[in-house]
Amino acid sequence: MSDDSYTTLVYECPALTNERLSDALTKWFGENVTFTHWENIGGLGKGNFYISELMQIIVYGKNQNGESKSVDVMVRNIPKSIASRLTFRSNEFFRNEINFYEIVLPALLKFQASKNVTEPFTNYVKLFFSYSDGTNDVLCLEDAGMLGFVNPTRDEPIDIEHCRLTFKTLAQFHAISIAMKEQKPQEFDALRNAIFETYFDDRLWDWYERFWEMIFAVAIDAVEKEYPNTHYVEVIRELSDKKHYKDMVKATKTYKTGVISQGDRWTSNFLYDYENCELVDSKLLDFQASRCASPVLDISCVIYSYMTQEFRLKHYDDLLKYYYEVLARQVKEMGTDPEKVYSLETFMDEVKKFSYFGLIYSFEGMPAILLECTDDAFEMDVEGDQKMNIADVWKVKPFTTKEDRLRVANNLVFGVDRGYVPISN
Repeated sequence: MSDDSYTTLVYECPALTNERLSDALTKWFGENVTFTHWENIGGLGKGNFYISELMQIIVYGKNQNGESKSVDVMVRNIPKSIASRLTFRSNEFFRNEINFYEIVLPALLKFQASKNVTEPFTNYVKLFFSYSDGTNDVLCLEDAGMLGFVNPTRDEPIDIEHCRLTFKTLAQFHAISIAMKEQKPQEFDALRNAIFETYFDDRLWDWYERFWEMIFAVAIDAVEKEYPNTHYVEVIRELSDKKHYKDMVKATKTYKTGVISQGDRWTSNFLYDYENCELVDSKLLDFQASRCASPVLDISCVIYSYMTQEFRLKHYDDLLKYYYEVLARQVKEMGTDPEKVYSLETFMDEVKKFSYFGLIYSFEGMPAILLECTDDAFEMDVEGDQKMNIADVWKVKPFTTKEDRLRVANNLVFGVDRGYVPISN
């Protein structure tokens, strides 16, 4: 790339014109700033299971006094490959996340700001620029990595300190929805309708069916090898029945107790900050699967993607209690009685009714978490301009180590032993 190329970003993304970048810089700094050039820090490859392409850049500009201004930005660009866009339905995920950042999050934060909250939810990455037309979609967020935030190690479960902070962050986020829904129901309904289900919906079954078969084949393999000749084998086989996709759809439609949720709660979507090796802060990432549903959906994904069996048996009940304590305190500080709108009894009832969501979702997530860190990683490059079935591209293979198989099999064991699995007795 020539030096002149760094005076425009349209070659990387047509939506990132110089004029739009100047407008974004002006809004960011609160003064008139004109875009001058950009610097490529690094191309980070594919993101969100190949839904997007990632770039880490610095955007430069000058204000009216000629002073230099800059912003560190993570660019998530819709894939240039037409086949990738169609196969992974990239435009839907981009549209949903952009709606979250442009419409939903500002309204939630505005509502929270009108209240006297001791510890307000601030654990999000700021939006720099977004654009969506289905072809040139792009989402530019402040690069939190330059602020010291990092991902946890992807294939290792987190410890109790990280997990408590994760639950606290989710509780603070969910609490805004609970209070706003009770105090401003029409405004909240508008937010709920601004986002849409991108993963578990009847309209998506043809897209997901063969992939469902594949991920359950891997889960069945893990359970059969680690718990042979047990009732757990019978349960995982029955749970693989395609009728249970309907259970996942049902869980996403729990509007009555629903909150605006992150929707894709696994390790890569949390960032953590440290001071003197001590954990001090966190940020939520990736709202492409954002939905309005029971908060248990987010919680259950943490439980089955983050935690080992040993960790769950030791800390699970205390973490649920801690989550609700934070949630109730936040809701009360915003002027709503938590016992009236979302009591502890209701929360625990939903834990029992909807924890299967995180369990089943883990059968998809665990291969992504574990296999990408080994030589068994799957390749998902899609060439051409034709839509493919995701099962022909996202080829998940059985685990080759006992440790990895146990991570998956023990998820089922925990869910079954707790009475969370929606199968006939």
